[in-house]
Amino acid sequence: MEMHQVRYLGVMCTVGPLGFIAFLGDFNQRQPGIDVRLLETGSSELSEQLLAEKLDVAIAAKPTGFDERLRLQPLYHERFMIAFPAGHRFEQKPAVRLADVAGESYLLRANCEYRDFIGDLRREHGVEVRRVYVSEREDWIQAMIAAGLGVCFMPEFTAASPGVITRPVVEPEISREVGLLTIAGRRHSPAVAAFVRAAQAYRWSGQKAAAT
Repeated sequence: MEMHQVRYLGVMCTVGPLGFIAFLGDFNQRQPGIDVRLLETGSSELSEQLLAEKLDVAIAAKPTGFDERLRLQPLYHERFMIAFPAGHRFEQKPAVRLADVAGESYLLRANCEYRDFIGDLRREHGVEVRRVYVSEREDWIQAMIAAGLGVCFMPEFTAASPGVITRPVVEPEISREVGLLTIAGRRHSPAVAAFVRAAQAYRWSGQKAAAT
């Protein structure tokens, strides 16, 4: 008997892995006959592949919004944090002002969809940093933070490596809304419809999923 499929699920590479994997485990238990195929890339690429009908659905966020032909259904909200190693001066603070980051050795997450947004915000507030490394790999960035090579801005639920400590960024606070991205008006297959319903109902990162 042929297994029903979500042909391809696109996931932006900055989604927090622990919460996302927990969701996949819950979905697999509830829908054991559905085979989900994952594609990980940036939000802009995900939207392009959805419009080209190479993806069924995606989990994404973008500060400038998406093409009007796409529909974004909110799943969860998360703050941006400053991530740093143990023993760093930020460890004594309950929150870190954007201005406090000035002069820090900085690790740039090349695939972060908020990279330019945060860079513009820093320049607007006159906050200069010393960029030391750039990487497309989230795991490498977190390993470099734990090794004491620098700090970086990171979504709240992305930090998962031992030795990486985070504090919320304030003055101003930075946040993003992660959502389920589909083509507006497209009729879903039964497997995709089941996945969409599960994502909407799931308690993401300790928060109740948004109702539609």
